[in-house]
Amino acid sequence: MHAKKKIKPYEIISCKKGHSVGVRKSLCFYNPAEVYDSILNNEDVTKWLNFISNHYLPPPNKRVLLIYPCSSEKPYFESRSYKTLYKTLNALGEKRKDVHLMTISEPFGLVPEEFYGKKTKWHDWKDGWYDCPGLFEWWCNKHGQAYSKEHVDKSIELLAMHVADFLKKVKSKKSYAKIIAFVRTYTSKLKSKHDHTHKRIIRKAAEIANIDVAILPDRAIVSEIVENKGRMAWDMYGVSHPMAQEYLLKYLEGVLKEKWYTKLKRLFYGLLS
Repeated sequence: MHAKKKIKPYEIISCKKGHSVGVRKSLCFYNPAEVYDSILNNEDVTKWLNFISNHYLPPPNKRVLLIYPCSSEKPYFESRSYKTLYKTLNALGEKRKDVHLMTISEPFGLVPEEFYGKKTKWHDWKDGWYDCPGLFEWWCNKHGQAYSKEHVDKSIELLAMHVADFLKKVKSKKSYAKIIAFVRTYTSKLKSKHDHTHKRIIRKAAEIANIDVAILPDRAIVSEIVENKGRMAWDMYGVSHPMAQEYLLKYLEGVLKEKWYTKLKRLFYGLLS
C-alpha cells in the first residue's frame, strides 16, 4: 500500500479562505496543541489578547453587547454569515447604534466591530487574517491532525480568562445594560458538544467574571428550526439561519423596546433606588 499523502492545510484550504485579503501562514493553527501554543507564545495573538484584557474600553453609549461567532471566511464583515447579521441589526433602525458587536474567535478572543478592516498597533485587521479550525475534532480527523482534548480544554480555559478580564472591566464600569452571546449552543440533535468552543469560552468567562450573559439561541429555538427546516438547516447555517436571525431580531427589539429600555438606562446610571 502507498503511504497516505501528507495534507498541507494552508495550500489547499487556508489560503483560499481570504476574500480580497490574505491569510497569514504564521496565523494558521490546525490542531489543539498549535492553538494552545499560539495563545501563549504567538506574538500577534498575545499582543491582541493583552490589549483587549488590559487596555481596551468599549465605545460610550452602547447599551447592549452582542457577541457573535467568527466566520471561516475572512474578513468577517464580508462573509455571508455577517452580511445576514448586518441585515438583522439594520432592521433595528436608529437603535442599531445602541448595540455593540464583537466577534468571538479562537485564538484572538474578542474582536470589537470598530476594528474590522483596520490596521492598528495591536493587530492588523486589514491584512493580518488567520485560520484556526484546530479545536474541532471533526476537522482534525478529516485532515490528519492530532487531536488532544486536553489542549482543547486548556485553550478554552486561557481564552475564557482573557474574555473574563474584559467582562470584569465592563461590569465595573457599567458599560452595558445587557450582554448577549449568539453562538452555536446545541447540535441538530439538541446535544451540547465539546466542540462548542464559543459557548464554552463565554460560559466559563461569565462564571469567572460573575456577570450575567444571555447565551442564545436556547434549546427551544434550535428545536423549532430542526423540526420545521430539518437538521441540515441548523448544521449548515447555525445562527445565521433565517429563523435564528428572526429570533435574534425579536430578542434585541425586546431588550431595546422603549419602556423596558428606559428603565434599564435609569438602572444603568443608578437613578433608581
